[in-house]
Amino acid sequence: MSYDEYLRRIRESHERRAGGLAQGLEQGEGDDELLGDGVPEEMGDEMEDDEEADDEQPESEAEGQDHAFNPAALGLKEINNLAHFGVSSHRPGNGVAELLSDDLDKYWQSDGQQPHLLTIHFLRCVEIRTIRFYVDYNQDESYTPTHIVFYAGTGHHDLIQFAEVPLTNPVGWQDVPIADSGGGADGHSLCCWMVQVLIKENHQNGKDTHIRGIKIYTLDDQSLGTSTAAREPTTRALSTDLDENLGSVLAAQGLPDGSFQELLDAFERHPISTSNLGDSMREPVIR
Repeated sequence: MSYDEYLRRIRESHERRAGGLAQGLEQGEGDDELLGDGVPEEMGDEMEDDEEADDEQPESEAEGQDHAFNPAALGLKEINNLAHFGVSSHRPGNGVAELLSDDLDKYWQSDGQQPHLLTIHFLRCVEIRTIRFYVDYNQDESYTPTHIVFYAGTGHHDLIQFAEVPLTNPVGWQDVPIADSGGGADGHSLCCWMVQVLIKENHQNGKDTHIRGIKIYTLDDQSLGTSTAAREPTTRALSTDLDENLGSVLAAQGLPDGSFQELLDAFERHPISTSNLGDSMREPVIR
């Protein structure tokens, strides 16, 4: 699956969520009561079966999306290790360590007044490509968020909202829509120092919240080969300049035309090894 296909699926998923939320608000509780009064018992049973099938569908869809998500295939790498994670409150034994654990049976549980905050502060400006978080309504029920707002900036003083995620009985990994954020070469990245997650509401008016995992990804230059591609224009330009000015340079130095080619041949026969270069001479790598 290409990254463009991945972005398209995220957009469609959030459009369905937003459409369902708007439809529910327009319909209201009174419509449900009127509908229930005028429906025969047998038809009501069929409708209940349909509702149960609809409830099961998001879970299977989430599992399918999680199965399809492959960071390496999308040219992504996780950068949780570059950030400091902080929460507004937590119960003992259910803090940041549990949130960042790969064990989805562990979770962060807040312990305070709403809204609940998760603040992610990076060591430097990063180009975020994907943000995912894990919630499970089947296990957490009233602890499951229904309304999450995401902010980003260079610090606490200039945070700007970039995404809003409504949730209805979610199960599985949820993708935060950051496409068209304006960062990166194609405008689909989020470039910032800080990300803040604000949980405004929970299912069934629950007070505290559960988040079972969060993953943040950036582009993997080594996987995509972007570093090499970025250097190609410069290499071609240097080669063109050398070809155009080679004759004049050699003439000014009093060297024959073939001496430069002999030098290139010598480099090919005896290449310079980079294995002994110090860390200061290598390109920085996110580990």
